[in-house]
Amino acid sequence: MDKDKIIDKICKCLRLSESCNPNEAAAAIRQARSMMKKYDISEQQVLTSGVKESSVNSGIDYKPPFWVLALSNIVAQSFGCQAFLSRKEGQNHHFRFIGVGHSPAISSYTFEVLHRRLRRARKDFVWSLTVETKKEKTRRGDVFAQAWLFRIAQLVSDFADNPQAKRAVDEYIQQNYGKTSEFYSSPKMVESPDYEDILSGMRAANEVDIHRPVSEQKQYSIAK
Repeated sequence: MDKDKIIDKICKCLRLSESCNPNEAAAAIRQARSMMKKYDISEQQVLTSGVKESSVNSGIDYKPPFWVLALSNIVAQSFGCQAFLSRKEGQNHHFRFIGVGHSPAISSYTFEVLHRRLRRARKDFVWSLTVETKKEKTRRGDVFAQAWLFRIAQLVSDFADNPQAKRAVDEYIQQNYGKTSEFYSSPKMVESPDYEDILSGMRAANEVDIHRPVSEQKQYSIAK
């Protein structure tokens, strides 16, 4: 029998073990343990069976700026996922979202849409600047982007993490990728004259709406 089908049956038994009927719950646990022993299925395999991953091309072939990394983390955390930067020589970086159920697909879609909107808003803002060096335009553009992200983070701050899902994702990452390393990038330091840039970034983010799906069966939508 296919191992995935066996694990699916075990998971169904474990869900039945939460029954209010003590006899039914006990029988379900016994059946789950019996199948795990018979087919040599570990607790870790059962735990990670619902974990999936989805990736999106960042369009960047060099070190991503702080605001891109921050956006990936905001999106991942809001949907109970973990975000990783996958780098291969000669290719653009990919952001890989790992989570339970439909969350990775939702995260990668959300990141792609928000990244496109932020990149466009930042580009328009930089073009509006006058009598500035290229370096200063880049810095002020990053300040704008950071303010944009601050407002977006406020929009998704009420999305709660799922501790059980986090444990499953951690175990999945350990099994499939082993040890991972942190990737750091520093935000631009804000200067006194940047007040208007910050307000511009926050105003631009006000046009974005993010909605958590009521259930996995309902379609997720985000204003493009």
